[in-house]
Amino acid sequence: MDKVRLGVVGYGNMGTSHCKNVGAGKVPNMELGAICDCSEARRNVAKENHGDVAIFDNATDLFKSGLCDVVIIATPHYDHPRLVEEAFSYGLNVITEKPAGVYTKKVREMNELAESKPHLVFGMMFNQRTNPVYRKMYELVHSGKYGEI
Repeated sequence: MDKVRLGVVGYGNMGTSHCKNVGAGKVPNMELGAICDCSEARRNVAKENHGDVAIFDNATDLFKSGLCDVVIIATPHYDHPRLVEEAFSYGLNVITEKPAGVYTKKVREMNELAESKPHLVFGMMFNQRTNPVYRKMYELVHSGKYGEI
């Protein structure tokens, strides 16, 4: 596989940001495979910004499309566990935005399902981990230069 095809579920603030970054080539070896949003207005904006990418009005159709190798769930957090579980049912690798969910039980069930699918990759997006300021702070804390923490 030359490039990993990303599907973005939710074209709000975070989904739009992911689409822009991938579309601009900021993620090596990744391309946009499909975008989904339940809002017609957001789908229209997605079409304007990413006209060559398939646009869906529901996640199930995106998951079934075969256009993606991995999906990122960027919807309101109440929906994260349900959509992660559904994406797994179609054999997709999944990244979910934070928070992973609202209800502890649902998040535990989602994580248990992920553990039962070792052939699939699952992760949670903690976007500030890549922020240079926080990376530098991490390095300083772990360097031992300022004592034991």
